[in-house]
Amino acid sequence: MKKAHSPSKKIPILDIPGHGSFQFLHGNNPEMAMNGTRVTLLFDANETFYELSARYNNNEPVNVLDFVNAQRQLKARMFSMKAGG
Repeated sequence: MKKAHSPSKKIPILDIPGHGSFQFLHGNNPEMAMNGTRVTLLFDANETFYELSARYNNNEPVNVLDFVNAQRQLKARMFSMKAGG
């Protein structure tokens, strides 16, 4: 019997300066959604997300300039969503 394809589950993240930026820095590009006046990052609930989350929680060292650049890119996308909405 063939399994029905279920849509991918999304994990919402509000920690844009920390966890969200770490995910983005390592190539896990989030969707963004407006939630009231806040922007929420939505990541696929997959192996990549959980692996990067474990690395983030273990305080893996990162290049500071790369990390700040990832934060700036996400914040720019966030502000453009707020201005457009």
